Amino acid sequence: ILSGYRYHCNTCNDYDICYECWTNPNIPRHPHQLQAIPVNTGEQKSQQTDAQRRERQRNIQLHLQLLRHAATCTSPTCHSANCMKMKGIFRHASSCPNRANGSCHVCKRIWMLFQIHARQCKEANCKVPNCNAIREKLRQLKKQQQAMDDRRRQEMNRAYRTGTR
Repeated sequence: ILSGYRYHCNTCNDYDICYECWTNPNIPRHPHQLQAIPVNTGEQKSQQTDAQRRERQRNIQLHLQLLRHAATCTSPTCHSANCMKMKGIFRHASSCPNRANGSCHVCKRIWMLFQIHARQCKEANCKVPNCNAIREKLRQLKKQQQAMDDRRRQEMNRAYRTGTR
């Protein structure tokens, strides 16, 4: 939840939903009272307090835990209230027609979470969707960057040896 409001349950320790889910009549209502909490926009990031940064980091870590749990959970009666919701988001992300053009906010958020996970993941056969593909892409980009840096260094060395710049 990157902007607007998030709706937090003070009873459940890991329940937050966005405004669109909160107002969507097709999503079942949460049994507890939800508190609307404003979320900073991109322009306000530099003005975040330390507490807000810690809270955002905590939320990311909770979502990463849920991501890992949902990717490996095979129980039809899982104890996690958000497991089935995350699995539904996985299905959405794999079949969304708007994913490629970037107009789907759900896809943007889940793909960012996939990327954060992939940057931290060390498992050879990770079950999180797209983890291995994202890690391979990151390895390729790092390799390209290293090759460009090597060429730049070689050219600089050649220029200094010949005395031309």
